[in-house]
This record gives sequence, C-alpha cells and structure tokens, in this order.
Amino acid sequence: MAPQSTGGGSPASSQPYPVVNTHVPPKVYGMRKFPYPYQAMLAISSDADSETLRKFNLIHEFINTTQMTPLGKGLGLDFADSFFMYNGDNLPGYVDINHEPMSDELSWFKGVSNQPYAAQILNHYIHVGWIDTMHTYGDFSQRNQNETLFSRKLAIQAVDALKADGDYLTVWTDHGNKSNVDNFGDYGTSPFYDYQQGANPWSKYYHTDITIPYGIRFVWPDGASDEFGRSTMIYPLRLPDGREVWGFWRYTSEGFNAKGDPEWNWTPFGLNEQLSPAHLEEIERYHEYSIVAQHLCGTTYPGVLPQPAVEALRRLAQQYHEGKILVTRTSRLLNYNVVQQYVSYRVTYEGGKAYVHILAILDPVFGAYVPTVDDIRGLTFYTSNPAETVLEIRNTPIPGDLIQENRSDGVAPSIGVKWWPVDTTNYAETAPGVY
Repeated sequence: MAPQSTGGGSPASSQPYPVVNTHVPPKVYGMRKFPYPYQAMLAISSDADSETLRKFNLIHEFINTTQMTPLGKGLGLDFADSFFMYNGDNLPGYVDINHEPMSDELSWFKGVSNQPYAAQILNHYIHVGWIDTMHTYGDFSQRNQNETLFSRKLAIQAVDALKADGDYLTVWTDHGNKSNVDNFGDYGTSPFYDYQQGANPWSKYYHTDITIPYGIRFVWPDGASDEFGRSTMIYPLRLPDGREVWGFWRYTSEGFNAKGDPEWNWTPFGLNEQLSPAHLEEIERYHEYSIVAQHLCGTTYPGVLPQPAVEALRRLAQQYHEGKILVTRTSRLLNYNVVQQYVSYRVTYEGGKAYVHILAILDPVFGAYVPTVDDIRGLTFYTSNPAETVLEIRNTPIPGDLIQENRSDGVAPSIGVKWWPVDTTNYAETAPGVY
C-alpha cells in the first residue's frame, strides 16, 4: 500500500538535489500524494465578473511576477484567470474607478456581436498561461432574469474563434443570474436550476455538443461549498444530454446565515478569511487540495485589492516558497488530481535498479490513455534509493532533466517528474480602446 503521509517537507528553495544515493538496494514503496516537498496543493479560481484590463494587469503583475508593483513586490505564484467571450450584461453599476459602464467589462467580442474587442489580448493571455478558464461563454446577466442575449449561434462563433487562434481551454465555471442560460452544471438538481439550458438537447440554448468536444473537461456547477480543503476536488458529472465531464468543487463561502443561505466570502474583501492561517494549516496537515473561488477583479476599489487581501496573498506565497503548499493554476491542479488518483503503474527490479513503469491514466470519465511527460508532471514515488530508481512511461525512460530526486521527507526518499517550471515573466499588455 502506498504511504499517503507526507511528513515534514524541506523548503522548496533547497531543491534540487541532482542525485540522492542512499547506497541501499532500491525498493519502491508507493506514491507520494503531492510533488516533493509540498504537503498540499491550492489554486485560486477567479471569476471574470467586472474584469477590466487595468484590474487584470494589476492583479497578475502582483501575483505572477516578482517585479515591484503598486501592491508591492510581486509574489511569483502560478495563477491563471478566467474570461468572457461576450458581454450581454445590462445590470446597473460600474466596472472600474473611472465610472466605466458594464459595457466596458473585458470580453473577447464587443457586446454580443462578431466584432473583436479584447480578443488579441485575451488570446495572448491564454497562450502565456495567465488565463485557463472559461467563465461560461459570457456575462449575460440581465435586470429582467427572464430575458437573455445568449444564443447557440454565439457558442458556435466563440468556439470557432478560439480554435482559429489555437486556444484550447479545459476548465468551465458557471456564472451569474438566471439570464445566463448557457450554464449547465446543475440543471435538473432542483427547480431553481431549470434556467440552465446549456446541456438540454431539447433547448434552443443547447451547446454542450459543441463545448465538450471542443475540449472542456472540468466543470464547476454553480453552487456553494464551505469546505476549504478536500482529499480530492473532482467527481464524475453526468449532463442531461448523457455526456460525462469531471465536476469539481470550489470553496465559496464560510458557513451559513440564519436563513440557511451561504455566507459568501469570494470577493477581495473576503480573501483574508479564505486564506486564513487556520485554513492553510488544515490543508497542510491533512494533505488536501483546495480550489478557492474568488472575484479578484470584482470591485471598483482603486488598488483592486484591499490591504488585508494583499497580506493574505503574501501569507499564501510564504507557504509556497517554504515548500508547504504548491500554488498552481486551476487547470494544472485538476489535471494532476485526475492523474494522481487514476494512474496505473507497475514496478520491476533488474540489475540492481528499480523501474517504475507508468502504464496509463485510467480516467473513468474520458477514458484510459497513455500519458505524455507533461500529463504526469509532479508525479512522485517513495523509494529507498532514488539514484537507483528509474521512472518510465511504459518502457521508455523519462529524460533525466525532467527527473527530481529527493531526500527523505520523514517517510522516505522519493523520485518524481519535475513540476512545471515557475514563469514569473510580466506578460501584461495594453491596447487602445480596451479599458
């Protein structure tokens, strides 16, 4: 049985150890849950509500880079955002500090037309890894929730545009009020969710026959959860049209009020409560995943993030840089979760060496497949002697420059496929007429 305890990890800064030779015969004990030296894995999943380019750039320069920013020195974390293809919102209010109307909310197309608005910039951010999630096809929230500007034609146009630019996203999060009929994650679970028509094959708003084949694998159904950490974030989700995807959980709220409604804390003003020391310590102790739902661009606050939110992100960054919590983008966490849970491997011994043959990922939703090296980044195995242990995909050794050998974390030494390299490049761009 693979040991699941991960003991006390060494700081990430003390990596890598090129060769860890314990001078004993190699014996593979099983898998380590997370890449060494981390005890937990966390992603921030931020919804695109009220996003503007000014706010988006400020957030990402602070979280992703290590440069000096208006919020202080950048944190150097792997964080990817969400975006809208369309803006069909007529709610009152402003999206930013200069009283920009809701019509200036960041989107690929202008309104619900076929004219590009921020298409070039959003395409750039998808390619460099600053965006990895579709927050549905757009913001279709209306004052009158019985009306919508969404149509199946818009879904087709969106997928065609994304494919033309080589933009393939795997994560979808539901959005907004009942005018957002393209939602589909919770249809049929209660009468409230009857408005969600995206996966209803008898509806004129049906689109999952386009959206799922395009490449969406992970879906967050609109719903509350006050569980900060979980042993796994994923569960099979069968849609009304018979298709299956991975559903996933997000932490959205802290408890419930007297009426039984969730106490939502997924705005920048709730970030300090979300990323509390107690929450971070909890996922480290129990070796859990966490996906924290947010709306980092959701306010018209001039600095985008209030000071307590900045301090909360610094607290999280410290846990990452100390090698305790692996902070990564949502798509990478979810992919790793599937791989960690469903990898099939066998161990053979020959000539004084141990060979770990990674055979397949037995994905019960999308089907078994032989992984690439990128699919299994972070996969780590406990072994008595990393220097005499070889990781292979089937019978092909993984290149040595992608292998990481680790000293004992208190359970045993280990060997793994290196996690994704950190990219702290400042990819921020601006464009005339895009706010």
